[in-house]
Amino acid sequence: MKLDRVVIKAADYRKSFEFYHDILGLRLKTSWQRSDSWGALFYCGEALFEIIWFPDGDGNADCNYIPKRNKTEFFLAVNNVDTIYHRLKAFDGLELSAPEDMPWGMRISAVFDPDGIKVVFSQPI
Repeated sequence: MKLDRVVIKAADYRKSFEFYHDILGLRLKTSWQRSDSWGALFYCGEALFEIIWFPDGDGNADCNYIPKRNKTEFFLAVNNVDTIYHRLKAFDGLELSAPEDMPWGMRISAVFDPDGIKVVFSQPI
């Protein structure tokens, strides 16, 4: 079994797209803007990462559920946590934690996306 796709139902598609594409630098595979949804698929290692937004009305309003902060988080394995941290520091308004060595042998740093989802960058020490 392997991870195929992570899907985030965004409250604000444009803010989420900017965060994952422009700030984190995920490479875009495809995107769409239809009457029933707006979305984008990004390459993320061997898996895909999807953001999707459903407009209010048309029976889709319940699809805009956003988990409470810290209920959802995901880890992205990177080559150098410190490099990512310093690159993200250049963006104003991001809630970003400084790199830290953890007792289980990983160095991590985290940032919250526009919907309050924690994105953790990790590398082995």
